[in-house]
Amino acid sequence: MKKHTILLLFLIISSSCLSQSIYKGLNYGMSQSEAKKEFKQNKTDYTTIDIGNGFLYRIYRQNFIYDNGKLVGVVLNPKGSALGMSYDLTRNYLTSTRSFFETLNYQTFIENEWYNAPLNYIKSGSKWGLVLNKEDKSTIIQMYPMSLSSSTYIVKLIIWDYNTWVGYYDAETEKQKDKANKSGF
Repeated sequence: MKKHTILLLFLIISSSCLSQSIYKGLNYGMSQSEAKKEFKQNKTDYTTIDIGNGFLYRIYRQNFIYDNGKLVGVVLNPKGSALGMSYDLTRNYLTSTRSFFETLNYQTFIENEWYNAPLNYIKSGSKWGLVLNKEDKSTIIQMYPMSLSSSTYIVKLIIWDYNTWVGYYDAETEKQKDKANKSGF
């Protein structure tokens, strides 16, 4: 009887992990064809994502992130920003987006002090920007500014599967430790 209970519990936990939502009907672990089908069927859900105060994002199907053929992340772009945004608008998007996710109880995992100051952030060479994690450790939100030209910027907002992102982070941390060990200092 114990084996059946443990097996049933394992199956329930496994199936809930496999259907973890990134946003609306886009779930972690979806194949490319499943994600494409979901996007096409419900495109209006993904073309205007309102986080309040006039800040709008959108998802493009080309911005899905796959690992081993499975959906692990999605990049969101400020709506109408294809040609870039001003410094101040970029800064406002980053600050407001952080506030939005913090209201949803996301917690700071990594914070670059310049995550919302495009010029300083780009000069800093930071790889991570601002990283927030959901309380239940299912989702990571990563955001930072990118330069499109000397006077235009864009916000890069990525929603990641927690375990996938932490795996990338741990691998990079290990790589840096190896470099330090081999440096001779």
